[in-house]
Amino acid sequence: MPGLFIVSTGAGGDELLLAAALRAARPDSVAFVAAAAGPEARRALEAVPGADVGDRAYEVGAVPAVASRHAGRPLDPAALMAAARAANGAPLLVTAGGGLLAPLTPRYAPRDLASELGFPVLVAAPATSSDALNGARLTAEAARSAGLAVAAIVLTRWPDPPTRVQLDERALLSELAGAPVLTLPGTKEWPLDDWMAGAACSTAATAARRAAPAAVALDPYRAWESRPMGDPRATPRPKIMAAMLELVAAEGPMTATRAYSLYNRASGGKKLTSIARAPLSSAIYWLAQERKVVLTRKDEVPWQGDDLVRLPDSPAVRVRELGPRALDEVPLDEIAALVERLRSARGVSGELDLKRAVLGAYGLVRLTTHADEYLGLALGLAEGTA
Repeated sequence: MPGLFIVSTGAGGDELLLAAALRAARPDSVAFVAAAAGPEARRALEAVPGADVGDRAYEVGAVPAVASRHAGRPLDPAALMAAARAANGAPLLVTAGGGLLAPLTPRYAPRDLASELGFPVLVAAPATSSDALNGARLTAEAARSAGLAVAAIVLTRWPDPPTRVQLDERALLSELAGAPVLTLPGTKEWPLDDWMAGAACSTAATAARRAAPAAVALDPYRAWESRPMGDPRATPRPKIMAAMLELVAAEGPMTATRAYSLYNRASGGKKLTSIARAPLSSAIYWLAQERKVVLTRKDEVPWQGDDLVRLPDSPAVRVRELGPRALDEVPLDEIAALVERLRSARGVSGELDLKRAVLGAYGLVRLTTHADEYLGLALGLAEGTA
């Protein structure tokens, strides 16, 4: 599905102004709005024909997670993806207000949505802002650090005539951004097809990477704070379910075995036996049945050999620091996503170099036999999803 992810550098609805301009240039495109908050954004929304908004436009001028909660209509990441899939292959314009890292839910940001869609990012930065250059560069860097291509930066609300300072800042941004810099209004033709194919950003991104390899951002790992738990063999299932939900909220997406092991150790157990595992597995199963967690069976992730579990408002893959996990407790698809970021940001290639780069990103040094085998599986998964 071809598409672009349009994001502003802050509040104000500039991503919607840009979506409206692109929609006018390509009537066959589908404008899909993830969330719009605040009166100014709602006014800009009215100019986007064909936008699939549902009930995701809010009166409160705040980040979407807060605005939606105040409206009593929390955002659902699964519903966002379903709305995107409803485009049925048409060119898709997806927008998110508030900035690339402004939460849509407490655990899900626009950057997560862009990553799941796999779309190049188009940055809308208001030219009238004193922080336009800094905001545009920060947003582009946040996108690239997550392995997302930046198609272009568009300076919105471009005045006629512009001031000398605005012209100089635009020229400087063109030198520094590693992506084309355009203006709205002012641009007569939008290379949408090239942007959606990633062609417009590949040359600039490659040149920027060669000049100075980009940093790869890892989200901090939030470890569950262990506390005494009841013996899983004797504790009522509702209490186990409550504890497992708390644990998955802290550390998910995670392997089910890590979740069971953490509970088992907190209950005083030394080894996760099949007898101790059974009630813990049952608790996760019932949480999944109640749709309080998302349970991905091991057969759905090649070579993982373990179930994965997360909360419904968490992205399926979150690239994080290693934290207290052993390497083989990191889900393979998380390592595969890190591999893609290393390739994109640093130009790392070759199996051994990629394995050592992953170890370096996790603060590890030794490539043991077990680590070599596990990373080999992650590389195979990355190749299969490339």
